[in-house]
Amino acid sequence: MISILESRFGHIVERLHAAWGDPVAIQDLFDDLVFDKRGNRNGWPTDVWEELQFLQKLHKLAYPLVKSKSDDEDDEPLDDTIKWV
Repeated sequence: MISILESRFGHIVERLHAAWGDPVAIQDLFDDLVFDKRGNRNGWPTDVWEELQFLQKLHKLAYPLVKSKSDDEDDEPLDDTIKWV
């Protein structure tokens, strides 16, 4: 059985596979998938969006971004929970 993402957006799965394991590369990819740079996107179908969110959370758990001590000095806690309207 293949996932919804695989069945409908195989090219995205290929990009995820290439970036998987690299926290910076995967964040850049998710930024690219979320933010419309062309100005003509309609957004992701809900089921695909949920799968993308799951994969992002899974990657953060498996491959946390290691930050230097100086990076922590200016950080404020982030609320990365998606809020649905």
